[in-house]
Amino acid sequence: MKNIFKLVIVTFILTTTTSCNDDEFLLQTSPDELNSSNFWRNAQDAQSGLVAAYSTLESRNDFWDGWQEGRPVVEYFRSDYALPGPDASNYAHWMSIFNFTYTNGHTFLDVIWKTNYKGLNFANQVITKVGLMTPEKISDAEKQQIIGEATFLRAYYHFKLLTLYEQIVLRMDLISAETLDKPLATRPEAWEAIISDFKNAAEMLKTKENTEVGRATKAAALAYLGKAYMHKAGDPSSAEASDFQNAVTAFKPIVEGTVGTYDLEPDYLSLFNGENENNIESIFELQFKERDANSTNYTRLHAFVGDWSIGGWGGIEATMSVVDVMKSEGKIASNGLYDNRLYGSLFFKDPFYNDTNTNQMHGSTWDKLMMNTYKDTHDNHVYFRKWLPNYDKDQGYIGLNVVLMRYADVLLMYAEALNETGATAQAIPLINKVREVHGYMPPITATSQADVKKQIIHERTMELTLESVRFFDLRRWGMLDQAMQAAGRTGFNAATHSYFPIPLSEIQTNGALNQ
Repeated sequence: MKNIFKLVIVTFILTTTTSCNDDEFLLQTSPDELNSSNFWRNAQDAQSGLVAAYSTLESRNDFWDGWQEGRPVVEYFRSDYALPGPDASNYAHWMSIFNFTYTNGHTFLDVIWKTNYKGLNFANQVITKVGLMTPEKISDAEKQQIIGEATFLRAYYHFKLLTLYEQIVLRMDLISAETLDKPLATRPEAWEAIISDFKNAAEMLKTKENTEVGRATKAAALAYLGKAYMHKAGDPSSAEASDFQNAVTAFKPIVEGTVGTYDLEPDYLSLFNGENENNIESIFELQFKERDANSTNYTRLHAFVGDWSIGGWGGIEATMSVVDVMKSEGKIASNGLYDNRLYGSLFFKDPFYNDTNTNQMHGSTWDKLMMNTYKDTHDNHVYFRKWLPNYDKDQGYIGLNVVLMRYADVLLMYAEALNETGATAQAIPLINKVREVHGYMPPITATSQADVKKQIIHERTMELTLESVRFFDLRRWGMLDQAMQAAGRTGFNAATHSYFPIPLSEIQTNGALNQ
């Protein structure tokens, strides 16, 4: 993404507000000093403001707690297929998420809430201020694209919040004395705003071929519109009979290729190791770059995910049950192995990882690394492979991108929506395509609506493990209690833990909530 070097300056301008009650604090301001009122002078300023709106995606703006720890712990630890890694027990705030003993004062609940609302503030400034810019300052085409991207981001931030928290505050306007204190929206109200923004963004945005890498496109807006409908359909407070059909309508142009060219990437592992970024399967991708003197837009997510045996921090492990699920169809892949997505997702004790000819375990073998690290073969341990570069030790801060929406997810959601609307025969070829390209697996034998839904649930495990969808999928399917009980997560209760509570900081500072 261009103009990253401007991010710190722009963020300061967009977040600066002034208020004072005492004359001693009144200072004269230079007419040449930029502020949120006079910043928007030309198209370059508008683009810089938009970069700031992108900066808080997935809470990476508050880098340490927000991205490297907060987001993975909040989203990965709540999966029934996840376990704390050997380092996790050192952090009580990590373990309280895993054990579902957190309170509304938890630091991660607070930082993720705040960074998403910071993004909403930036997006609303872009929408409003660029909307007021005259033709001599910016062309109509560039104005529409920038406002379209900001509208997508506003929808994205609201959607992110609504999937995490039971209720949210809708922020559709600039922050002012009149709008600062706002009550919580109902979930139906929030869904209406999110869906409207994704629809409007899709109307304004260009296709992938005509958009700078890393920015929102027409397909991204439609993909998230369809995803919003899928989640709304699984929300008892908001579901409508038309939600699945609306999802079909949103996904269809992406699959038919009318809003850009997308396809499955044959090399499944390359989607996650940084060696094939922004590829043909990527619909919306979080952009990182290598650490240098001019960039703070880097990541160490790989260190959190990576086990000690390969030089990581040992933040997370996988359960043996996810291996069992991924092996459940047997060795029926065309290359004589299990579904090949198993090997692209997990490290575990297996002949595949003990083959000294291929050294698939980061240039070594499972037994060698486990003996060197733990002094045993660690037969019952499983580690995640996604988001790891091909490295032999922690490489520090790196530029490995994280795909937020990819074509395979769209195909599986589209298949699910079709199946739910009775078009089961149309759903089956979509499932088979994903299985064949990524898993080297034969076509499914299921034909009934119920059996195809079971298959879709299985395919989403195979395809999307550790991509921040499992907990949310289980919730919209009404399967959270069942899954957590099976995983031995005795502290979980869907009535209490399906959503996070409103952070204490918001209750204390929002006058509309603490009256």
